[in-house]
Amino acid sequence: MTTRRYLFVAAAGAAMLLIGGRAAAQSGGPTWSQLTPQQREALAPLAGEWARMPADRKLKWLDIASKYPRMSPEGKAHLHARMSEFSKLTPEQRQTARENFQRAYQLPRESRESAVQQYQALPDDRKKELSERSQRKDTAKATEKKK
Repeated sequence: MTTRRYLFVAAAGAAMLLIGGRAAAQSGGPTWSQLTPQQREALAPLAGEWARMPADRKLKWLDIASKYPRMSPEGKAHLHARMSEFSKLTPEQRQTARENFQRAYQLPRESRESAVQQYQALPDDRKKELSERSQRKDTAKATEKKK
């Protein structure tokens, strides 16, 4: 385990103990009511599905929530918009998004930034076309997994 990963796991474990005790950590993570008011504010778009979320996902969202107070108002709004979009995805689309995120962050920073700039420069109709193509691939993957 890398030092960074170890520190994350240790910090997440400490946070779990602080917000809900061992019982919460063993029963799927903290409940929505066990979150601090600041955490609930940061994670508000996920409130409706928090109870169904696996403990490991809750830990990842809690890590994101810890950064929320330091964000600009624009950053907070952007984060909430992205959370809302994510919460509307199907489980297959979420998995694809996670895989794409992992792949993107394996690239050097300059490559990621260049790809984002290229995408943002595309006309809206091309962006829509790429999105629809991705959704068709997600549907095809889900169909293959069911077979």
